Amino acid sequence: MGKKQNIREAASRLTQPFKHLIIGQVDDYCAYLTRIEGTYIFHHHPRDEMYLVLEGEIAVDYGDGTSVTISEGESLVVEAGVKHRSRSEKGALVLMFKAKDLFAE
Repeated sequence: MGKKQNIREAASRLTQPFKHLIIGQVDDYCAYLTRIEGTYIFHHHPRDEMYLVLEGEIAVDYGDGTSVTISEGESLVVEAGVKHRSRSEKGALVLMFKAKDLFAE
């Protein structure tokens, strides 16, 4: 049987930017919450990952110099192997989906 969770309550446990709070797992993928504040480092992954902005707005910068802004209610999939970083000037709450063994390179 599944476990019901309140996303707002879970988000209140996030005390630092870019820390992850796993809220669920489906097969080998995890859904986790994170607060994006400031700028993360450029990195890439061996598998796709998805951003879903719940509050605020973030920019995802790519290694080729392009950038995509996603706002509340919008999502973005970053494909495997693509160099990227996320950033938010005012802060944002983001639900991310990625493989549970996904690591940054």
